[in-house]
Amino acid sequence: MKKTQFIFISTGYAGGASRFIFDHLNYLSKRNKKTILIDDQPFKTFSKIPNKTIVKKIKVNKFNLNSSKKLESLLLSDNFRKIIFLTNYAFLIRYFSLINQFKKKNVKIILTIHSGLFNLSLKKYFAGLFFSLIYKKVDYLFFGSNSAKNWWLKFYPWMKLKKNLIQYNGVEIQKKNRINKLKKKILISFVGRLEKENNPEFFLEIAKDYLRNYDDAIFNIYGDGSMYNYLKNISKRNKIKFYGWQAKEKIYKNSNIIIITSKVNNFPYVALEAKSFGIPVISCSRGDVKRIIKNNFDGYISYTESTKIIINLINRVSKNYNKFSRNSIQRSKLFEVGNACKKFWKNII
Repeated sequence: MKKTQFIFISTGYAGGASRFIFDHLNYLSKRNKKTILIDDQPFKTFSKIPNKTIVKKIKVNKFNLNSSKKLESLLLSDNFRKIIFLTNYAFLIRYFSLINQFKKKNVKIILTIHSGLFNLSLKKYFAGLFFSLIYKKVDYLFFGSNSAKNWWLKFYPWMKLKKNLIQYNGVEIQKKNRINKLKKKILISFVGRLEKENNPEFFLEIAKDYLRNYDDAIFNIYGDGSMYNYLKNISKRNKIKFYGWQAKEKIYKNSNIIIITSKVNNFPYVALEAKSFGIPVISCSRGDVKRIIKNNFDGYISYTESTKIIINLINRVSKNYNKFSRNSIQRSKLFEVGNACKKFWKNII
């Protein structure tokens, strides 16, 4: 019997999807499975890649004839049984000509969809429409949350989806579970891609209103994206610090509270990761975030997008910080990544 090769095709963007890929690469590599990562800028997308993973620098974010030939050679070779792992359905549209060939070669496709489509333009709608007509060519289809699945059913109701399609993110539990210490100046951080869907402008509004009334906090932004320069320019007066992408250890070592302002994040990886470091999270109410945060226990969910309410929640967390930090560590253990990955692969390999 042929050995199985697990091929992960990255979107090329650092963020929750890349962390999700890394977790599964790591899980399989530790079990001596043959893993390949396809990404044209892997060391920009991923801060770390498992040692046993083979990296192939192939550009897949836009259709390219040269890339298509490289993919065909790699994905359709007969040396191994192949399972392809995707976190972006757009790949299936760009390289649709390869899909039927996959079936002939018994190549299996796994696709995880982590959200609906933000700011649904006509172009995005028709791309989603095309996928809704070909989704049955995917062997294993999962959604990152119930809200993501419901979004697709709302816009493309003819999709007949199975009930047990939800695969929540997991998180690596830190070996040293120490309660995070509140600094003299509270370090309040935004972590994520600087794009409209993550609503970083609202974070700037929170910082501006907070610093107008208090001088006991520093606001930091960790991440990159198309809005980076714009946000940096409009926030100069408020002395908000921009750090780009950093290793998670550095981010959470220099954070006391994480604020999530996203408009579409259905099951935010950042919330899980922060908790594992003992950092309370305050989030706008989005998707399945209520599964991660328990109000007045390990953080807060704001059901209104109001700077006044968020500032009030920051003050509540600060006044009883040790409790929130301790409870964050406790709840993070419910989402241990090894268990999440084991459950995911149970019915596939």
